[in-house]
Amino acid sequence: MVAFAFGLNITGIMPVLSMVNEKYADVGLGMIQLLQTLPYLLLMVGSLCVGFLAAKFDKKVLILLGLALIGLCGVAPFFFDQFIVLLVSRILIGFGFGVVSPLNTAVIAEFIEPDHRSGYLGLHVVGMGVGGMIGNLLGGLLAKAGLNYFYLVYVIPFISMIFVALVLPASKPETAAKTEDGKTKTKIHITSMVYVLSFMSFMHTLFINAYNTNISIYLTQSITKDPGASGIVTAVNAVFALIVGASFAKISGALKDKTLPVAVFSAALGYGALFVIPGMAGVLICSALCGVSLSAFMAMSSFLISISVEPDAVAMASSIFSVVGGIGGLLAPVITGAIAGAAGGNTPAHQFAIAGIGMALLGIFTVVVILKSRKKNQASA
Repeated sequence: MVAFAFGLNITGIMPVLSMVNEKYADVGLGMIQLLQTLPYLLLMVGSLCVGFLAAKFDKKVLILLGLALIGLCGVAPFFFDQFIVLLVSRILIGFGFGVVSPLNTAVIAEFIEPDHRSGYLGLHVVGMGVGGMIGNLLGGLLAKAGLNYFYLVYVIPFISMIFVALVLPASKPETAAKTEDGKTKTKIHITSMVYVLSFMSFMHTLFINAYNTNISIYLTQSITKDPGASGIVTAVNAVFALIVGASFAKISGALKDKTLPVAVFSAALGYGALFVIPGMAGVLICSALCGVSLSAFMAMSSFLISISVEPDAVAMASSIFSVVGGIGGLLAPVITGAIAGAAGGNTPAHQFAIAGIGMALLGIFTVVVILKSRKKNQASA
């Protein structure tokens, strides 16, 4: 249920970006697109705080507080339709997302043994996918009654709070691991793999957000003005993310260390489909493959992080991963927009092209990392 609520971070205001753009046309397209990624600003702060907070407080309490913040900030624009309220709420909601995301991985690492962990991390992605899908579909339907009604979709975190309060066991604050002579470790060790995965997360989030921030506007400008169409397209994205998440234990078992490269190249193929397959078909294929990419990448990265560090370092390692990825999400509209502008115009089509090329290059980098890791493992065997 925590991951279900976190799926709203994927939804954001994506289904109604075109409506928001029309209502607040005076602030400019760049600022409207930035609203989708602004939560990453405080998401990074929340994630940075998790390592410290988890050492002091029960994870269950922290998760409940994070969900409450997401819900309160999410519904605020329903009651106040000034742009400043939307802007501030989109910034503050990021702190809630920043707290609950790494804690969910830490909870899985705490209660689930490594041999069974990949399946549960797949379920984590399923929860995100379902949350994103419900957020997109329900939000699109609510938006037909008016833009403000869309924000009622953020009642979902309050529902998640009830389930968390009833089901999740209380957990003791994390304590430092012991050395062989019984002394307490004074420093948490973060392996190099965590930093490599975090860099990949930065790049992947940077390019995957070209889809999130542009698909609604692209649909409105090029295909249809029906706000429900955006909800359907983004729901397809969530459904395929869900399918991959539900099957992730089998997928990762079959692909093994090829899982990350396949995840990245899936998005590259998706962006390419927009240019070779015309109309709604290309958009739906792009949505599906970007959903596959996001789901497989996040699940595999979370699994690799959880087995790359000691149990007492999982929350901190997950925080680093979230923060670096958050920077990529925050800077995505700025970087891809600037490159698109220099390449001929800051349009959705140009941003999709840049993201496709970027994903292809990231896929090549991921293959190189995997090959080096194989050699290292063979040498130490």
